[in-house]
Amino acid sequence: MNSPLSRVRTPLSLWSLRNRLILAAVFLASLAIIASNFAANTALRSYLISQVDNQLFSISSGSLERLDRAGIAPQSEAQESQSPFRVVQPIRGVPTSTSLTLLDRKGNLVGQVGGELAGQNFGVTGLKVSQVKKYGNKPFTIEGEGRNPDIRALALVLPTGMGSVIATNSLAEVDKTLSQLRFLFFFLGLIAIFLTALVSRWIIAISLRPLDKVEETAEAIAAGDLSARLPAAKPDTEVGRLTTSLNAMLSQIEQSFDVRVESENKLRRFVADASHELRTPLTAIRGFAELHRQGAVMGEEKTKELISRIEGESIRMSSLVEDLLLLARLDQAQELDFEPVDLNTLIGEVVASAKAAGPDHLIELHLPQQELFVLGDSRRIHQVVANLLANARTHTPFGTKINVTARQTLAEVIIEVADNGPGLSKSDQERIFERFFRADPARVRNSGEGSGLGLSIVDAVMKAHGGYVSVKSELDKGATFTLHFLNKE
Repeated sequence: MNSPLSRVRTPLSLWSLRNRLILAAVFLASLAIIASNFAANTALRSYLISQVDNQLFSISSGSLERLDRAGIAPQSEAQESQSPFRVVQPIRGVPTSTSLTLLDRKGNLVGQVGGELAGQNFGVTGLKVSQVKKYGNKPFTIEGEGRNPDIRALALVLPTGMGSVIATNSLAEVDKTLSQLRFLFFFLGLIAIFLTALVSRWIIAISLRPLDKVEETAEAIAAGDLSARLPAAKPDTEVGRLTTSLNAMLSQIEQSFDVRVESENKLRRFVADASHELRTPLTAIRGFAELHRQGAVMGEEKTKELISRIEGESIRMSSLVEDLLLLARLDQAQELDFEPVDLNTLIGEVVASAKAAGPDHLIELHLPQQELFVLGDSRRIHQVVANLLANARTHTPFGTKINVTARQTLAEVIIEVADNGPGLSKSDQERIFERFFRADPARVRNSGEGSGLGLSIVDAVMKAHGGYVSVKSELDKGATFTLHFLNKE
């Protein structure tokens, strides 16, 4: 049962598959770019800070012995004066953003040098020797207050232990470099996302092109063209496997539809033919009855003849109804009464009856010397052989020779009914077992035997016995109908 949540429609569900795939590609690319930018900024910051640390180590280590012995030279009086007029002093060193601060044991400022490029005095004071030792000669960062930049510092104890040296450097240049890099990454990231969207749209359009063909094929099928098929694709791809499966499904649908249409057409023809066959005797019976009612038939002899005709037509109609009921039962796969059947005896009886019913045809019987048995319904097998003989007598001229042969092979038992009559065409042989089919509708039959269902009954009874019936014929060379009873192990 579907959950109510599964029926909730989100804005994305209204988008096309193409747009959703493009959005997913752009989203993943954006995540990748953001992650790479963060990793690059982090790695570069670590590298720049390590460079600053190396500089602090170099300066402080190289100056530690000298500071411990001589300290830092005091500033001149002119520099200490608060007067706006100062004496210009000679340059004592290269201006730098790195500063060295000398503290005594209690953290008081002893002297400071450097830091001219930092823009402000950021010397570190107030650190006692015991506090300096806690840093373990490792650099540390002092966060700037307000808008002031962070400071990187290295605190070392003097060799004599009489004070400490604090080497510091502003991280303003590091922050400036990272800020420029972030802007550059942001600009390049926008370009990369834009290019990703364009390339994704192009690739997705190519990948979904077969689905467009699926849509076109579905529209063609919906319009009634069941022969429409998808173009072939590589079978080792998802689209190729989908195309192969859909084409196989469409072929089955087309075949099923064709079978259904053919079945409906056969049913229509069957109903029409059955109605026609039933209407003929009914019309005759009605006409004979109308003649008798109007007194058009006078005398005992004519009356007997009229009654005889009514009886004959009723028998014909009854035979047709019985044949239709038999075919209906066989179509429903109702079980037959299977028992060992002596074919020699059964065929002999059928041939004897056929000779009596059609003395104008020469019927010859060829049976094997040994006994011939099959497992089946003797009454239906009798009817099958009788139908083949009746069909041969009905559709061949008087004097035609009919041969009935029975034999056994390793795989089956065969009964053949062959004649040397006019034969059948190839097209007629393909439809000869259809119900009410007549090979030559314009041809007049030799007698009124049959209901037009004889060969259809033969085909249905043989299938019910697990066998089949075949026909072999050429025009003007006769026809041979063969019953195949397959041996069952």
